[in-house]
Amino acid sequence: MMEQTKTTEQLNREISLLRRENRELSAQLAFHRRVFREVNMALGAADDIAASNRGADEAVTMVVKENQLLRSQIKLFKLTEREKEVLKLIVNGQTSKEIADNLGISKLTVDTHRKHIQQKLGVTKQVDLLKLAMQSGIA
Repeated sequence: MMEQTKTTEQLNREISLLRRENRELSAQLAFHRRVFREVNMALGAADDIAASNRGADEAVTMVVKENQLLRSQIKLFKLTEREKEVLKLIVNGQTSKEIADNLGISKLTVDTHRKHIQQKLGVTKQVDLLKLAMQSGIA
């Protein structure tokens, strides 16, 4: 086996490279420690704010619910009186045939009203239609 020897110049270059890497790693470590401290402080502040704002959370929840109600009611303004009438009957669980019989119109007309209601309210599923109607206070 042949033993490889390095010159003093090669060893000095390697030591110099290792020292440079060590400085870079030390700088990165210092940066990460600083970021860690700042994140820790921010999380602590967030915890303090959350603890002091429990009542504010309830107020925000109420405002969000009221906002949803108002948005739903605004959407209902797009509907004609007949469409609102059909929607109420849909929410009450009546089928298109039952609605047609109650209103004295054809099932096809009820289906057309249903399609227009869904288009105007921006819903594609029956469940979403019922949810919107319930949010707006129709149900």
